[in-house]
Amino acid sequence: MSSKEDESIYRVIKITVTKMKFERIAEIFWYAFSGEWSKMESIVRNYPDSVRIQLNEFGDTALHVAADAGNASFVVELTKLMSSDDLLIPNTYGMLPVHLAALSGHRIIVQNFFSQLLLDEMVYEDIEKLFFITVVNDMFGKCLTN
Repeated sequence: MSSKEDESIYRVIKITVTKMKFERIAEIFWYAFSGEWSKMESIVRNYPDSVRIQLNEFGDTALHVAADAGNASFVVELTKLMSSDDLLIPNTYGMLPVHLAALSGHRIIVQNFFSQLLLDEMVYEDIEKLFFITVVNDMFGKCLTN
């Protein structure tokens, strides 16, 4: 084979691999957004590092997407397979999944994160941010009345 043929083959391989990665990322994003845990579970079990993949330009992981979308059962199941370090991965804006859940008013998801002893692992700035988000969104009042 000539070097041009080799170059062409490698370019086709690179495009194919990139397309596969993009398709997998798109699948993970959709499963997290729509709460399709049954489809996501096999991905996470076979590829545990998939929980750390940035799925969009904001740096959101599957947990960010699911927490923001309000998919409580998806979040519960996903967090069972994640380490505490994985729960604390910030997006590019410094927002944790718990912050996005609180911003969107998903009280049950926020409570789930608290049950994971998340506060014990969070840095002060993230706890402070979470406190202010919950106050602004009147999440304390919702917890008392619901």
